[in-house]
Amino acid sequence: MSTNHSYLRRSALRRTTSLALAVAIVPALAACGSDDADVVTSVDATEVENVVSSVVEEVDQASEDLAQALRDNGLENIAGLVEQVDVAELTGDEDFTFFAPNDDAFTTLDADEAADLLSDPGQILDVLRNHLLAGTITAEELANLDEVETEAGEQLPVTVDGDVVRVGDVTVVTADIDVAGGVVHVVDGLLLP
Repeated sequence: MSTNHSYLRRSALRRTTSLALAVAIVPALAACGSDDADVVTSVDATEVENVVSSVVEEVDQASEDLAQALRDNGLENIAGLVEQVDVAELTGDEDFTFFAPNDDAFTTLDADEAADLLSDPGQILDVLRNHLLAGTITAEELANLDEVETEAGEQLPVTVDGDVVRVGDVTVVTADIDVAGGVVHVVDGLLLP
């Protein structure tokens, strides 16, 4: 996510938290007969609902934006997985590098493995985190590294042979696709945890 987008999301989350706390605290203080209830301003429940709705829409939009960028580059299978999760759970407030498996990579899964993956949102998050790095790393920068650590905590070796860059057991086949908040490198396999 861009710095501005991250700032806006953090700001909206702080407003939501503050408003929700005020909505919870004011009635509790008033019920106790506390004089502190006068210090806390009343909050319109509609305002809380509007802020929460705005944050949810923003998170949904981030998932849609990344999924659309993947689709625009012919990556239907991984785009479908990204749409099933909250991208904010994957990327936090950081810029990111995403190793997006091409559609052929998914053919390496047998029917049972594919069904297990698709039926478990937690497993989808784990797999996607293993394809994700904190920070934006271009192909040129990647080629100068010995290893990278995924958001799943795995250390993957980076090897370069001529123009071929490998991360773990996969090869980068298309590099440096700009997306909101990061960069995508298309790879020819899955980085399963």
